Amino acid sequence: MMSTHDTVSWNSVMGGHLLHRQGDGALDLWSKMEKAGLQPDEDTLRLVISAYGFTDSNLVEKCRILFLSMRTTYDIEPTPELYAAFVGVLGYWDLLEEAEQLINSMPFEPNATFWRALLDAGRISLNTRIGAMAAKQILALEPLDPSTYVLVANLYSASGRWQCAEKTREEMRKKGFRKIPSRSWIINENKVHSFYTRDERHFQSRDIYSAIDVLILECMKSGYAPDTSFVLQDVEEYQKKDFLYYHSAKLAATYGLLTTKRGEPIRVMKNVAICGDCHTFLKFVSVVVRREIMVRDSSGFHVFSKGQCSCKDYW
Repeated sequence: MMSTHDTVSWNSVMGGHLLHRQGDGALDLWSKMEKAGLQPDEDTLRLVISAYGFTDSNLVEKCRILFLSMRTTYDIEPTPELYAAFVGVLGYWDLLEEAEQLINSMPFEPNATFWRALLDAGRISLNTRIGAMAAKQILALEPLDPSTYVLVANLYSASGRWQCAEKTREEMRKKGFRKIPSRSWIINENKVHSFYTRDERHFQSRDIYSAIDVLILECMKSGYAPDTSFVLQDVEEYQKKDFLYYHSAKLAATYGLLTTKRGEPIRVMKNVAICGDCHTFLKFVSVVVRREIMVRDSSGFHVFSKGQCSCKDYW
């Protein structure tokens, strides 16, 4: 409805696409913006580069060309933010060696943002060498940041290196750091209902647990299989399933199903990134109950509908 569309308006819509991990949508807007003859600014290029990490196909080469030509094509100098965006793309597509080389060859000293992007990429690909190296750099720059210890411990746990994970957690405890527990919220009748993993404090917990047990069985009939690799504790297999079934996001979504009218969407907020098993589970739930489930986690939006997620599994 705007009479004119400037760079800020294009950037805003592209940013919305990226919150939903819709890289192809953002790149489609970029193509239209170029055809409209608008000059991009630094924010535009940061959004476009980031979009290449959330596309249906590997378009790293196009991203690389854009990054290397922005100075000559758009008269924009590569800034730390633009470098960090490209590092994130390389990391997502498992080009960790190239990402590491890029960081080491930058014309300025890398800050914690670069190493954190590389650490997250190492976590996704279970590359403990890259992850541990990036963590060491982050801790040297930000020794009082407990989130780095948590990421490293989770990286070791996911790769089965339980002793290294426990050593990292012990180091956290010695420094007086505490992990922020995973927590999910849902609003019902203007009241906020919050849940932790395996939380039984809610006054309707008995109904919630009964409902989620039924949901799990119905989802299994449709093909859902619990992924215990997302349990980051060294426990027996049967215990891992028990840990997975009652994650905070599952509890909150189930409570939403119990307290809303048929057909109404479920809206859940979460303080950390949703785990892969909860992500898969909620896709199956959206089919079983024929409801739309929205989750806003620490990294963006997820809209589960008819067995699919708006993020196209780029979480």
